[in-house]
Amino acid sequence: MQITAAVLRTREAPRPYADSRPLAIETLELQPPGRDEVLVRIAAAGLCHSDLSVINGQRPRPLPMALGHEAAGVVEGVGPGVTDLSPGDHVVMVFVPSCGHCVPCAGGRPALCEPGAKANGAGTLLAGDIRLKDDAGDTVHHHLGCSASPAMPSCRADRW
Repeated sequence: MQITAAVLRTREAPRPYADSRPLAIETLELQPPGRDEVLVRIAAAGLCHSDLSVINGQRPRPLPMALGHEAAGVVEGVGPGVTDLSPGDHVVMVFVPSCGHCVPCAGGRPALCEPGAKANGAGTLLAGDIRLKDDAGDTVHHHLGCSASPAMPSCRADRW
């Protein structure tokens, strides 16, 4: 499936960003959702300070990367293992993916999920997969397990 995303290919561009344009709107190829993932048709999305910190180099991440994680939308499809969400459910993206099994997750602190933090630093989804490719067939990393664009897989989505 083809989607549109805000892709960062170089960090620390000179300011103002309106002139240097570190982000480009690109068409990417999105693979279907994998185990425990959902495909969400995004109704609203934005870029925030977390995205800015990747753009300006304060939070180095692998590039290229499709930015965006603050989003809401409707589930379009579910991958194997998803039992609590169905197509048509309204959802919001979460900031940190959570495995549900590590010590912080089991202790009720999913925002401190250890595998989630590792995946975020690597630019992957929670299971370590990357579902995005550009028109040359090269990998495009995920930001914070979501890369919220017009249609994206999510590491985890919760109902609203």
